[in-house]
Amino acid sequence: MEITEKNPIQITPYVSQVQQNTQAAETEGEKGQANIGEDSVELSQSARDLQKAQKALPDLPDIREDKVAVLKQQIENGTYDIRADKIAANMLKESLVNNIF
Repeated sequence: MEITEKNPIQITPYVSQVQQNTQAAETEGEKGQANIGEDSVELSQSARDLQKAQKALPDLPDIREDKVAVLKQQIENGTYDIRADKIAANMLKESLVNNIF
């Protein structure tokens, strides 16, 4: 079953235009211009830094043992200073950020 008729007269101008564009692109390519079909991507410095950080992330430990040891020692000695105002400020800040996103 054929849905549309084949009519080469309607297609011919488009085929000619594509051929002319291809020839023009090849001529420009010979002159040192970029050829059709060549794509390039350049990442910004921040994107490259982000890629490095993402690659390094799996190598980092889940728990920073050195900080945990220091905090344990401070708690045992009674020298750990709990700053309620900083804790409250950070809780509020985190809550606001979570509500925005």
